[in-house]
Amino acid sequence: MSEPGSALLHPGEFREVYHRVYREPPYHEGAAEADGFARQLAGHAALPGFAVATVRDGAALTGFAYGVHREAGWWHPRAAAPAPRRLRCRPLFYVYELAVVPEARGRGHGRRLLDRLLADRTEPYAVLAASAKAPARDMYRRWGWTGAGRLTGPPHGVDLLALPLPLPHRPDRQAETA
Repeated sequence: MSEPGSALLHPGEFREVYHRVYREPPYHEGAAEADGFARQLAGHAALPGFAVATVRDGAALTGFAYGVHREAGWWHPRAAAPAPRRLRCRPLFYVYELAVVPEARGRGHGRRLLDRLLADRTEPYAVLAASAKAPARDMYRRWGWTGAGRLTGPPHGVDLLALPLPLPHRPDRQAETA
């Protein structure tokens, strides 16, 4: 299950995990980008529909995933084209980050973080952006995420991927298969 914004009582932990993950190839981000991430996270944490899932090794944060509910009609502002038909006029859950420190990878943390983050969501679809150069993109594809678009501008080669969320209790779910 995802955790409320109170999980961000120590925002520096999230910045440090982000920095450790995104300073690696293919991203090569520095301290300034990590600071920008920390500011973005603080802003997103204040939004309705914010959710975060974390994994720890003892007291140390070793990974997190977070996202925000987006109203029907929202689409990524850097998308190269409009949203695919299946995603238009529907609320979405946008996954902004999934980050697991190198020494904690290969243990299923990423999958569990996303599963916890997306559990019990009311939106019919989740969307995220993934660099074509990052191993995570292939991981998302193996997990059932499919192409929904591309982003423009640097960094180049970033795909938007979508995942239908299982909501069998929703009567409109049958209509979404068309």
